[in-house]
Parts: sequence; C-alpha cells; structure tokens
Amino acid sequence: MVNVRRKLLALLSAAALTACASSAAFAEGFGVYEWSAAGTAMGEAYMFGEEDPSVLAYNPAQITKLDGTYFSIGASLVNPDTKVLFRQLGPLVGGHGQNEVWENEYDPAVIPYMYYATKAGKNSWWGIAMFSRFGNQIEYDDLWPGRYDTIFSGIKGFTVQPTYAFKIGDKLSAAVGLDINYVKLRMRKSLPGAALAPGMGIGDIGTDLEGDTVNVGWLASLMYDFNEKTSLAVTYRSRIKHTMDDADIAFGMGGMGISTGASGTVTLPDSVSIGLGHKFNDRTRVELNAVWTNWETYRDLDIYFNPVPTISIPSIGSVSLPYSKNEKNWEACWRYGIGIEHKLSKQWSILAGYVFDESPIPDSTMDFTVPTGDRHRGSLGFKYRFKENHEIVFAYTGIWADSRETQSRVSPGADYQSSEIFDGFTQVISLGYTIKLK
Repeated sequence: MVNVRRKLLALLSAAALTACASSAAFAEGFGVYEWSAAGTAMGEAYMFGEEDPSVLAYNPAQITKLDGTYFSIGASLVNPDTKVLFRQLGPLVGGHGQNEVWENEYDPAVIPYMYYATKAGKNSWWGIAMFSRFGNQIEYDDLWPGRYDTIFSGIKGFTVQPTYAFKIGDKLSAAVGLDINYVKLRMRKSLPGAALAPGMGIGDIGTDLEGDTVNVGWLASLMYDFNEKTSLAVTYRSRIKHTMDDADIAFGMGGMGISTGASGTVTLPDSVSIGLGHKFNDRTRVELNAVWTNWETYRDLDIYFNPVPTISIPSIGSVSLPYSKNEKNWEACWRYGIGIEHKLSKQWSILAGYVFDESPIPDSTMDFTVPTGDRHRGSLGFKYRFKENHEIVFAYTGIWADSRETQSRVSPGADYQSSEIFDGFTQVISLGYTIKLK
C-alpha cells in the first residue's frame, strides 16, 4: 500500500508539473511570427517593408524611412492539423495491442495586430506596436490515447511595444523600445489513476491549470543603407523572465475535486534577427532573413503549490502534492526565410515567401503540446491600393511539419508503446489594412 501511495504521489506531482510546464510552451516552439499580413505573405522576411508601420515588429529602425503618419491593423486566422499514430494501445486507454490513428480537434486561433508610427522631428520617429510573439492552441478529444500528456494546450501572448527611432548620419538608423509582454495560459490533461491501484475503481484524474503573467523586456535595432537599393539590419530582443504567482490548478476525479494555487518561473528566449534587403528596381525587391532564438533559456520548470493540496484516494487515503520539477532541455535554433515583392501595377502587388524553421525540441522531451518537427512554410499574398494612401493585404500560408516520434507518458505498453506525429499541416489566412494618415 505504501508503494502504491508513493507511485500515485509521484505521478500526480509530475502531471501537475507538466500541466504547468506546458505554460513554457510560449518559451519553446510556440513562437508566433504572423505579425502582419504583408509580412506573412513574404514569409516573415519583412524587415524592410515600405510605407508600412508593421516593420516595428520586424526591424523598428525601418520606420525612419516613413515620411508622415501611418496606421495598420489586421489579423491572421491559424488552424493547426496533425495526426498521431499510436502503436500497441494498452489497457489504460481500452486498447488490446492494436494501432490507431487520431487527429486533433478543429481549434482555430485568431492573431491580431495593430501599429502606429509617425515622424516626430527632422531625425526622429516614434511608434507603438501591439502584436503576438508567443502563443499556441491545440485541442484533442478528452478520451484520446494521449490524454495523459495533454488534452488542451492554450497559450495567448501579447506584446505592447513603444518604440523610438532616430537617424545617425545618412546611412545608419537605430531604434530602441520596450516589450511589455503578457501571457495567459490554460492547460488540461488526465492522470491514469487506474494504473496505480488496479481494481480499486480509480478512474482518470483530470487536471486543469489557468494563470497569467506580465513582465517587461527590451529591444534594439540597427540598420545600415549601403545605397538606395541595398540595406542590412539587425534586431535584438531581450529575454523576459515570467513568474506566475497566482495561477490556479484543479484536480477532479469522479465528481470530486480540489483546487489550489500554483506558481512557477520561466524565461522567454532572447533572439537576434538579421536581414538583407535589395531592390532590383522600382517594382521588385527581395529580402533574406535569419532569426536565432535562444530556446535554451527554458531548461526546466519548478512548480510550487500554495497551499500544498491533498487528494483523497479510496482505500489509500490522502496524498499531498509537494514541490515538483520537470526537465525540458530545449535547444537554440535558427529560422531562415526569403521574401519577394513585385508591383504588378499602381494598384496591385504580389508577394511570396518561403521559410525553413528548425524545431528546438529534443527527442527526449517531444510531446503533443508542440506536435511538430522542423517546419517548411510557403506563402502567397496580394496588396491592393484601392485609393490613395489606402492599402489592403491578403495572404495565405501553408506550414508543413516533419514527423516526430514520442514515447509513452506512463510506461511503455500501459497506455501505448510508442507514437508517431505525422501529416502536420497548418493553414494561415491573413488580412490587413494600412492607411497613411498624413
């Protein structure tokens, strides 16, 4: 009986931590890059966007090329789809050694943005940006075989970025700003109570974590114009340490439930973006872009409960959930992109882009909250200037993810022997509007 209690304690502690640790998804492969419709159309290689205040997100020094006041607003609709092959389903999930393929539920998310930038003086500009840098939303059936890993992973991040830019001579521009970063999360999963006390009538134990946090980072960018056609830019965004002091986690089993407070700390990664832009002529331009993101800032997550909760298990008694620890060990990675913009006429432009995005998740910690390997993104979009100083942008993006292998979250053969995440495909539809106010 003592051994059963210890097993239950360990599993509940690890599961509670994993529910919280999934909040770190916003510090992992959950980077959001749909910062504007035009940027998305060019594969996010948009550090030198022309007459567009959304460059505040990519390369804020570029606003020094704005002559006047600009406003932009828009959003992207993102819907991920992935399949999972479970091999040799076990008794915990009602299996008898068979293989099954499951798919995530329809779970679209909307990513909004808004930008304002204006020239403030002869050599100074300022602007404010509101967009998402981190986020994720994926949902599975409550009874799917991977429910002991995750059922719902929802992370909503938003940045408010006040920025000041200035010229340093004719060729060099610079910008500095604050990243006021807000993150809200909700994570749900189940615990396999039946695996710990067979025959005692213990079913799955549900966990539901909710919390939010806000903190401030900073950014800086430099841009050098070799000539009127070719420019180079570098943007650095600092890491941001988030501490959730007032999160809530609930445990439910057979109509009974307890809840308590939870806290944990995670550090969002710093990043460096490097871009090279070239204009072949007045109609066609191209950008090359590389982004290094330091996902190594997320190594593990310690979770504390306040007060320490206890859960009552029939025939076992009360079990307390103490301090917990979970290792993730994500890795720094690179993202490479190319974007092209060509003006078809005074009213119409066509944009296209391609991105290769490395996955920062090692095989040892691969899970269903980030069901993706390395990603390939292809984008196509159009700009339509329907009247002077007014512009609408539409873009479509397809994201293909490489397959990944995962292992059982309980023990091999109890829920399943192994699994393969495959056919990952995400569709993104973006729409934006930009106006020159004066």
